Amino acid sequence: MGIRSLILLSSYLLSDGGISAKGKESWTIYFRNKDKTVIQEFQKQLRECTGREGYTTKRKDGSIFVKIHSKKLGTKLFQLSGSYRTKPCTRHPICQHLKGKRSSHREPTINFDGVGYPPANLPKEIFKDTKLARNFLRIYATCDGGVSVVPAKNSKGSQFLVRRVFIAVEHPILKKELVEVLKILRYSPLEYKGQIRLTKKEDILKFSKEIAFIKNARISKDSKYLNGHTKNKILNMIVNSYDHPHILLGFLLKTRPFFRLSQD
Repeated sequence: MGIRSLILLSSYLLSDGGISAKGKESWTIYFRNKDKTVIQEFQKQLRECTGREGYTTKRKDGSIFVKIHSKKLGTKLFQLSGSYRTKPCTRHPICQHLKGKRSSHREPTINFDGVGYPPANLPKEIFKDTKLARNFLRIYATCDGGVSVVPAKNSKGSQFLVRRVFIAVEHPILKKELVEVLKILRYSPLEYKGQIRLTKKEDILKFSKEIAFIKNARISKDSKYLNGHTKNKILNMIVNSYDHPHILLGFLLKTRPFFRLSQD
């Protein structure tokens, strides 16, 4: 159970997974995603850490749920982050410590603008190791982020493309630390409510070359027009569009019933 393998496993858990208490001493480590490729990659990482792939079930919403019970793995993971729950403690299902039960985090909650959050944080090792940080971000951005491109018109009617790589993150500490890691890697991230974005040409080209997304991971149905395409395919099309914008613009117009303006 090497530290690097554990850190990469923690990236899955901080984005689309978590840890919950099981009994008096053990832990349930779980991960949920609709993309079979991402599930398989998570199970590979889990196997590196434990020798097991976990128990898998399919949920009504089409997502695949993987879980494993392990006191040892849970204890090791809590050495990397104070919690793996990233939404506010009072949001359903509320944190168990609020019910007086054994909780998924043992440290006090973090209060931010009057809202209590679990004490989640990024593993400190990724702030010092460039390669590890890139691999960590590849997983995190695949699970809780993606790439988008929107055709738009300016006030004169000229067409242009709004391109971005984004990471969805609500937890204030995780957001702050993800921004910090990106800056260490010499990116210029922009902060929005619930999101971190890379919008500059040099940042998107650099992201494509150094990080990108998990191979064959697909855009979800949350994207009305790009769902089903792999994230790396659209990322590569965006990279190529800086020299040949008409190719990507034509592709986008075919996916849309009508040309709509960007909301940005």
